[in-house]
Amino acid sequence: MKHTLKDGRTVETVPLSDGIPTESLLEYINALIGEDGYLRYDRKFDMGEQEKWKEETLRKIKDGKELYFAAIHDGRIIGSISARKGEGREEGNVSVGIAISKGFRGEGLGEMLIREIIREARDKLSPKNLFLYAAAPNSAAISLYSKVGFEEFARFPGWWERKGERIDVVWMLLKE
Repeated sequence: MKHTLKDGRTVETVPLSDGIPTESLLEYINALIGEDGYLRYDRKFDMGEQEKWKEETLRKIKDGKELYFAAIHDGRIIGSISARKGEGREEGNVSVGIAISKGFRGEGLGEMLIREIIREARDKLSPKNLFLYAAAPNSAAISLYSKVGFEEFARFPGWWERKGERIDVVWMLLKE
């Protein structure tokens, strides 16, 4: 699906497939980690880890347990969104994850991706609950999630360590 950002740039979202080079996925995630933003990851990945992640994710997609879309601009991955079914007693719950590269934030891509994954997840994963979490200091993300219908349902105090400080993590549930 093609999206036009607020600044006029065009982004295409495509499902994860063997056709997306593992090197591109690795470059994307490691650039995000290098920003030292609010991702849960605190170290960069190597090619072996990325290959394993891609293989496992493709298997979960094939098994109907996960959705993953990459946002591509000028042949480069600049964002991603996923939805993953829980396991066992949590199978009715679907977690959403999103990340957008610096330079593409604040341009409407996040909202488009979230709305797209909500539609796809409802259609393909049949969730009872759609939820996500975010670092409490990441007010831009929390504001976006609220805008599309997520509401805070839990706050885990001091859950993550970032830059030598403990920060809260906010859990949000889709209410729309």
